[in-house]
Amino acid sequence: MSTNKKFWLVTLALLLIAVIFVSTMGVIFWDRLSFEERNLISKLVHPKHLIALCAPLLIGLLLAVYKIYQLYIVPLGKLAEETTLIHTANPSHRINISGGATVQKLAVLINADAVRYQELDNNVKEKIAQAKAQVEDEKNILASFISELSEGVVICNPEGRILLYNRQAKVFLSKNGTEAGRSVPYIGLGRSVFGPVDKDIIAHALDEIAAKLKQKNGNVVSYFVIAGNDSRQLKTEVVPIIDEDESLTGFILILYDITHQLETDNKVDILLKSLMKDLRSSLGGIRAAIETIIAFPDMDREQRAMFKTIIHKESMVLSEVIEKTESQYSEHIHTQWPLIQIPAADLIEAVKSKAKEKLAITIEFNDDTRQHWVSVDKYSLVLAMLFMLHRISHDSGAHGFSYYVQRTRKFINVDLTWRGDSIKIEELREWNDMAPVINNESLSHSLKEVIKHHEAEVIPYTLPDSAGLASLRLLLPATDLPETPKIIRKKSIRPHQYPELYEFDLFNQSGQNPGIDNTPLSDLVYTVIDTETTGLDPSGGDEIVSLAAVRIVNLRILHEELIDQLVDPKRSIPAVSIEIHGIQPEMLEGQPIIDTVLPQLHKFAEETILIGHNAAFDMAMFKAKEGQTGIRFSNPVLDTLLLSAVVHPEQDSHAIEAIANRLGISILGRHSAFGDALTTAEIFLKFIPLLTEKGIHTLKQAREASQKTFYAKLKY
Repeated sequence: MSTNKKFWLVTLALLLIAVIFVSTMGVIFWDRLSFEERNLISKLVHPKHLIALCAPLLIGLLLAVYKIYQLYIVPLGKLAEETTLIHTANPSHRINISGGATVQKLAVLINADAVRYQELDNNVKEKIAQAKAQVEDEKNILASFISELSEGVVICNPEGRILLYNRQAKVFLSKNGTEAGRSVPYIGLGRSVFGPVDKDIIAHALDEIAAKLKQKNGNVVSYFVIAGNDSRQLKTEVVPIIDEDESLTGFILILYDITHQLETDNKVDILLKSLMKDLRSSLGGIRAAIETIIAFPDMDREQRAMFKTIIHKESMVLSEVIEKTESQYSEHIHTQWPLIQIPAADLIEAVKSKAKEKLAITIEFNDDTRQHWVSVDKYSLVLAMLFMLHRISHDSGAHGFSYYVQRTRKFINVDLTWRGDSIKIEELREWNDMAPVINNESLSHSLKEVIKHHEAEVIPYTLPDSAGLASLRLLLPATDLPETPKIIRKKSIRPHQYPELYEFDLFNQSGQNPGIDNTPLSDLVYTVIDTETTGLDPSGGDEIVSLAAVRIVNLRILHEELIDQLVDPKRSIPAVSIEIHGIQPEMLEGQPIIDTVLPQLHKFAEETILIGHNAAFDMAMFKAKEGQTGIRFSNPVLDTLLLSAVVHPEQDSHAIEAIANRLGISILGRHSAFGDALTTAEIFLKFIPLLTEKGIHTLKQAREASQKTFYAKLKY
């Protein structure tokens, strides 16, 4: 309720009380007079005289009401607000208001209690800090260790929200801005990992892990290979985090850069091909010479000597080739091909499960043995096998299939059989050029490329005594399982093993969904924004010259996840604006234009609540650029200017400086976009307990309360 409205309500109430009191006293006085006294008063007091007598009394009463209002009503309202402020957001705040003597005494008593409250609060905080000191040291050691790992580490909750990531993961996965006209993903706390990493691949890995957990398999990790930043190839290990009930509470992605390995393997492949070419040439010469000697045993001595010379020369060449190859190969001898060793049975079980789910195809496979091992990129090969199943089913009408696995000397034969027409070589050639696609899942490589990557072959095959059965054979190179696998993880990460760092409270966070309006303010992710401009007319040609944004996750400001960008406005900047923000025209030379910066902010703020001080102005600036950039912000918005009017309706000023002073926040970099964004973020965090005191807990309640304030009526 506004101050003026409250004043008039109080005035009317007091006037009504005064009128009732005077009327009552008048009636009592009149009732006690005799008939003669009443006539005498009626003759002496004319109605005009009565009005002249009442007017000064009314003016005096109004002045008295105003004085009472100023000395007691207004100060009491401020007293209540500032007492709440002391007990919630700023214990160091002290009340300094003018008012009546009683109000002043009450303020002194509250300030005295505030001093004692702050001392107790400081003592409690000091004890808590001491108790946490050792844990913090251990946390920082662990955080530093994880941060400096050469592998990327990303920890997620079951919905794929990132709870922890290290520096290397950001290097591997994150790109800012746009690339080839499309937005690219950010990696950050509270963001979805399904931006940097394809959701279908992770879902496949989690399905595999769930199946292993169900089978009580001791090694419940999963692997796949993805493309990362700067054309990196990343081998990714997925480790589940499960609770005591064997339920998935999150997962860890461990990323290994295998780009160099792939490049090395390619060089080795070229080296071996060159070796084979040279060997064939030399061996061909040696063989021809020997065969000639054998064929003509009676040749003369000179001819025999000539052929011996040829054999000796080619053997020397052969020796040199071998030595050269051995030297070049030695540095690569320990390289590892980025395919993962798994039992062939696990591969077939995965195909069996996916075929039933995605293609409604039934597969029989009863091989429980685990002695046949293959090296595969499981995701791509399973999708390729499903693609072939789909094509066979479509072309032959078959829906029932069987798999058989057997090992020959060097290969694992995976035979797929069905009752129906056989597949011809010509059909296989057509499939080879197609990219495997199953429902919404697809690969960027052709079937031929996937098969070649695995050094495999696909051939039509007729089984002995097949009795009308058609068959297709997949030949995979056999792999001998090492006695000690290089990477074997524990079965799970259990609750008592959680390292206490970063944002693990997000395991229990409600997240963002269509019911976001009813989500508690403490559970939401925010992006705090601010802009500096050439002027105050968004629709009249004024432009953004600086833009900043910082994220709030789990009620914590993430100082490392931010945007702080100067923007070339492509126009002059008025001197009056330069005096405010201090951004000179020469500072903007070579800076990106708004068409580049606004898409970055849009991606940065994706799936978050926008926060700003006088945010209506910033949003008006963004809206003015919709046609030019094609960027439209549909995020929910909260304004700290309006929220200040909600939590402190009795205060005279809701400027950012006044709010910060009340809340005990130091302002650094005022009238810089980044400085104001950080100040606004700290203000918002201080407002949350104050809003709670007023019964405002959710996003919807905060927005509705904001809309009822006077400042919400301002338009830009």
